[in-house]
Amino acid sequence: ISKKTVDYLPKAGEFGIGVDATPIFNYMGNLFNATSGNKLDFSSPVLYGKYYLSNETALRAVLSIQSINHKDMFYVRDDAAFFLDPLANKKVTDSKNASNQQYFVSLAYQKYIGVSRLRGFYGGQVLFGYNYSNTTNTYGNPMSEVNPTPSSIYPYTNDKTRLLQNVDVNSYHVGVGAIAGFEYYVLPKLCIGGELSLNLVYTKGSQLTNKTEQVVGNAVVTSDQTVSPGSSDFSIKTSRFTPNGFEEQLGFYVMFHF
Repeated sequence: ISKKTVDYLPKAGEFGIGVDATPIFNYMGNLFNATSGNKLDFSSPVLYGKYYLSNETALRAVLSIQSINHKDMFYVRDDAAFFLDPLANKKVTDSKNASNQQYFVSLAYQKYIGVSRLRGFYGGQVLFGYNYSNTTNTYGNPMSEVNPTPSSIYPYTNDKTRLLQNVDVNSYHVGVGAIAGFEYYVLPKLCIGGELSLNLVYTKGSQLTNKTEQVVGNAVVTSDQTVSPGSSDFSIKTSRFTPNGFEEQLGFYVMFHF
């Protein structure tokens, strides 16, 4: 092994930081096949971290956090103004707030094979993940005994209820797996890597709920209802780490060491 090759490779006690390079490879591939609307998307980056226990072993962490809160607003008729004057053209605002939270982390032990700039590795990992998604609706026209179905952008059900909030995703993921891959050092301490894993993942879906309101007698009543009691799932599959959890393809990354 030459001194030049040694200078390319990280050593015991050094750290590495990197990002998922799959968006770059997807972009380059779409350039060659003339895909319309091709763009480089780094909106949900996957981060890599590494600490070298020795020249041939390392602890590796992968982290993905995606927190999206989106709000849509709509004009609807102002019922109070309309009842006073049918020719009034006043508006109030309804809004829809959608929240999507996704957190995934992988912790692994890696063993490297080879001492050239192109090295292989293998090891094991543990996986954790959490998904939560809900929607909250707010209305400009309040519900009342006098106006039990006020003007709204959202439709009423047959029993004249309207949705205030619903939880449509609430799940946890835990798993273990074996990993294997390669790294090629294009520059000293700078590598391009690829990783694939075979994982056993348990997913637990908690119950899904919604909250509604309706007029009952002379009062507005809010109700919490269970939409789904939950679910569970065991899966065994090869996958890579992505912003959405795990996908069945090889994952690429770029990593710098110091």
